[in-house]
Amino acid sequence: MLKWNGGSNTPNLNMKKYKILIDTMAGGSKVHAGDIVELPEHEGHSLCSYGKAEAHTAKPKAKKEDRSVGLKTSKVKAPKTRAKK
Repeated sequence: MLKWNGGSNTPNLNMKKYKILIDTMAGGSKVHAGDIVELPEHEGHSLCSYGKAEAHTAKPKAKKEDRSVGLKTSKVKAPKTRAKK
């Protein structure tokens, strides 16, 4: 179902990301298992009901800390090592 913005000619599609579980057609092209695709909400809901996709939730990346032992903070860069031959 397309919802039209007040006065403009472009439809307002609610897009969400989905993880594909089984090879199928989505968004007008073939997608493979494991792909993350952005689809209109109504199409993604249909794929989820068939068991071919699931809603994708992005996991926050863990911040890497590189600090010396015993210090509360350290902004020192990692030491450079020689290249292996």
